Amino acid sequence: MSLAQKLKLYRKQLHEQNRAAQESSLNRQQQDPTLNDERQNQAIRRAATALAADLRTFEDQYVLVHSERLPLATRIGPYALGDLWQTVASWQAFGAAHPLSAKGLHAGDLLFFDTETTGLGSGSGQMIFLIGLARMTDHFLELKQYFLPGPGHEAAFYDSFLRDCTSLKHLVTFNGKAFDWPRVKTRHQFVRDQVPKLPAFGHFDLLHASRRLWKNRLESVRLQSIESKLLSMNRENDVPGKLAPFLYFQFLKHPEPGLVKGIIEHNREDVLTLVSLYIHLSNKILGKAAVDPEENYEIARWFEQIGDHVHAQTIWKTLIQKDSAFQIPAKARLAACLKRKGDYRQSLMLFESVIAAGGDEGGLISIEAAKLLEHRFHDYSRAIQYTKSAMIQIGHQQNDEKMYQYKKAACLKRLNRLNRKHAKKFS
Repeated sequence: MSLAQKLKLYRKQLHEQNRAAQESSLNRQQQDPTLNDERQNQAIRRAATALAADLRTFEDQYVLVHSERLPLATRIGPYALGDLWQTVASWQAFGAAHPLSAKGLHAGDLLFFDTETTGLGSGSGQMIFLIGLARMTDHFLELKQYFLPGPGHEAAFYDSFLRDCTSLKHLVTFNGKAFDWPRVKTRHQFVRDQVPKLPAFGHFDLLHASRRLWKNRLESVRLQSIESKLLSMNRENDVPGKLAPFLYFQFLKHPEPGLVKGIIEHNREDVLTLVSLYIHLSNKILGKAAVDPEENYEIARWFEQIGDHVHAQTIWKTLIQKDSAFQIPAKARLAACLKRKGDYRQSLMLFESVIAAGGDEGGLISIEAAKLLEHRFHDYSRAIQYTKSAMIQIGHQQNDEKMYQYKKAACLKRLNRLNRKHAKKFS
């Protein structure tokens, strides 16, 4: 049987166990504890001891909570944990808004958060069995991990986690907006009458930021890829995430702590990497760390997309001064910014520089130059030249017939209008 088939079978078994546990909990007050229940409880206690975890109880349920305090001098890749304080302080001094900005927050307001689940699907049958989180204090980083010892203990699992997060203000995750937190909300529905409500909070999802900066240089924008390629971090004897569900299902059948110890360590490493990655991304955006031309270009694009044209233009101007593959694209971006500001002469000069350098693939830059020449400078002769140049470029790209015909028709319409204006000007 393949691993995928085993996981499918185990998920089905887990779903059945979970349903049976929920039904059993409704009648538990009317029943005597079974011998199997006592054996399971003993196994859970042994697992807690072996995993250096506290055993918290909630009614007749358990959750294992592993806690540790890491000194601020502890290094996670290129950064010490205490560097987070300076990063958050730098955001306070940064004048502009940004999706990763911690302006108005303290370092201790950030909760670095990651989960391990029984599968990647979005259905209610997928359970979270491990939550890892870390929060900064004045003297150390406090890390906690909550382990679900079985499907009948979710109330204890979520009660313990949520009571420890009553002051939650801002999550920091990697794909948490699309994956981790939606699954927390789904599973919380099953125990919502027994546990605290889910808190409202802000959210920094570092996957989106990482994709913006590094999607073209990494084969896969995964947390472990970023660790090894960009943060110079390497894990030893790491348990691959895809094996976590299999090992957890094995633990449910035979509660041996060794089966899940590697998963817990994997989750711990993920949470700590989030701290280092947030510092790394923030420092690059804030100009506190070295950036290469590609990173600078993507950061400028990000500023432009959120409406911060001042910071975007500053970066475009830096990029056009240096010879790189992003010099010409930066000129085109800066030209568009200057056009919006009304600096038409400088904008036209940059558009023409892009065209002269062969950066007008597709004809869009020639069209922009033609628009300025027609409407702002009334130079219809040169506008006609650029429109014809755009038609040639469009002709080189006929993969999408519908789009080709649309662009061609627009150019012909513009060309006819320019010819009429040119003729009228000299009549």
